[in-house]
Amino acid sequence: MTRDGIRLFYRSIGQGQIPLVIPAGFYLEDALRPLAAHHRLIFYDPRCRGRSECGDRAAVSLEWQIEDLESLRRGLGIESMALLGWSGLGMEMAQYTIRYPERVTRLIQVGAVPPSKAIMDAAGDRRSERIDAAAMSALQARMDAGEFEEKPAELCRLYKAVTGPASFADRALADKVPDVCVYENEWPKNLWPYFGALLGSFGEWDLTEKLGALSVPRLVIHGREDGIPLAGAEAWASAGDSRLLVLSSAGHYPFLERPDEFFAAVKTFLAGDWPEGAVSRAMEVS
Repeated sequence: MTRDGIRLFYRSIGQGQIPLVIPAGFYLEDALRPLAAHHRLIFYDPRCRGRSECGDRAAVSLEWQIEDLESLRRGLGIESMALLGWSGLGMEMAQYTIRYPERVTRLIQVGAVPPSKAIMDAAGDRRSERIDAAAMSALQARMDAGEFEEKPAELCRLYKAVTGPASFADRALADKVPDVCVYENEWPKNLWPYFGALLGSFGEWDLTEKLGALSVPRLVIHGREDGIPLAGAEAWASAGDSRLLVLSSAGHYPFLERPDEFFAAVKTFLAGDWPEGAVSRAMEVS
């Protein structure tokens, strides 16, 4: 339970002395389950996402995201843990690690939002460019006509059918993403206000000066065809004890598009070594 009484959904699977904690379990649990063969995995859903309680969506913030993880850690009696953050949570897990470095042994950032807003703005998010404009226009017209006011789950599925393939190098693999529209938190009428509050709390974020403080080993994994700019991944791996692994023919879901390479890399990293192909951007920058 969080400091303000919100109950977070979590699930623990597998065995291991140091757990690997992974937010957004409602998206990632099935895809990342193979890691449980060698590690204890703790999946959880952030507040207002998936199966967790919400409270006031307007109060969602980066600060709560960080402190909710700390509440979960304390509640489960975990002294130290490895973290895996995907997409925006890749940045948020770095923020947690900066604040609580003594609690994190290793950090894996997958398709992470860049460490600064300037990098994100300069390169842009190419996923929006890949969306079928005609299909989106037609769906928007149906939304404007009020067709989905009583059918929020249907709208959720149609919206993801239009936008989801843009996150993949191979669009045919988009159907591997789980149906998260079974959860009310993921319905657009709830999710869009959530992101409005959360992203609004980011402000003009810039962690580039703090990257040196991330002393724990970090593996940055990025799909070469990800709409989130590769420049962001390169920036994450430009300081501290970090290395970057770029997977070709992969977009925002490298664990679905290149599972063999992805799981081999994570397994090697969690065992204490750097995976083959991971390079030190810090050495290149210096």
